[in-house]
Amino acid sequence: MGKLIKKKPEATFEIRFDGPGIEPGKVTPRALYDVLAALQDIASGRDPWDMPQVPPEKTIGLLDVKRGSARYMCLSHAPKEAVKNLARAAVLLTATVAQIEARSEEVVSILSALQSLSHVAKSLNCEVQVRLMRRQSEPLFVVQQGDYERVSKQLLISGETTVWGQVLRAGGATEMKCFLRVKGRRKGLYCRVQNRELVRRLGEHLYEEIAAQGTAVWLHGSWRIYSFTINDFSQPTLGDPLETIQKLRTAGLDAWDDIEDPEACIRESST
Repeated sequence: MGKLIKKKPEATFEIRFDGPGIEPGKVTPRALYDVLAALQDIASGRDPWDMPQVPPEKTIGLLDVKRGSARYMCLSHAPKEAVKNLARAAVLLTATVAQIEARSEEVVSILSALQSLSHVAKSLNCEVQVRLMRRQSEPLFVVQQGDYERVSKQLLISGETTVWGQVLRAGGATEMKCFLRVKGRRKGLYCRVQNRELVRRLGEHLYEEIAAQGTAVWLHGSWRIYSFTINDFSQPTLGDPLETIQKLRTAGLDAWDDIEDPEACIRESST
């Protein structure tokens, strides 16, 4: 009886590094890792600010490397979903300025991945192409250096601000981070932290409310915080509320006690 030969699985998509003088030896392991991680986020539909990691059933893996060229065949554990998400990214990456602003929430979900891909394209002086296996004649989409800046400047605004929240986690092996529960925000806010000493101080206030001062990046239009870096924090001391009310009354606010309907009085004075 003949020995059964296991059929090699078919790749879902191909990554190709294309540029002057590009060959496999010029694609560093770090560059390949960053591109694979970015495309895994896009293919799985993961938003890195809301989901810590890609579920195992949606991961992708490197299946094969074409000899003599910078071409890498990738296999997704959820190929149909991966193709759908990659095709959606292709539409978003070629959108006009008006379309980017109209679909800002969708674009933001791939922005972190686009930043990684654009950085690799710049570092290798090439473009990163993604090709579906059944359409090898032309790329599904191409990322070049400068693409992240082109897209992000239409969506993001940065500035200094203060964020009130409860510290849920603080730490990090390679990158200092803090996780805050912010009132009015459906999901928690992952924050970068300026240095290790600050992370240590934050860790001493787990499950406590803080006022975090730092640099925020907002999504233009909705003013949703896209990212936040904590530079410092404080815990304002609140006094006795009854004592505060009494001080306000002493300052003259007790005059409202002589008015039967304060709300009607305010409406009348504003007309």
